[in-house]
Amino acid sequence: MSESKIETAKGMCVVDVTKFLMNRNNWSDDVAYAHFMGMELYKILVDTDSGMYLEPNDYLFECCEIEESRGVDALYDFIKIA
Repeated sequence: MSESKIETAKGMCVVDVTKFLMNRNNWSDDVAYAHFMGMELYKILVDTDSGMYLEPNDYLFECCEIEESRGVDALYDFIKIA
């Protein structure tokens, strides 16, 4: 996949997770995006080597919920077994 397509895919994932947070928490786009940018999931997602940008949205949403409810260690445990 070309670098531009990878960047587009990552951007679409970021938008989708941000919208998920907006809808779930009734947050503005700025608040949701700032929250997501502070998460470990965001760091993993934007790291091209992780390949996380290829995962379906439902998986990313579940990762988001796991990190928020159980923490970063639980997120990494989930990613390893999923």
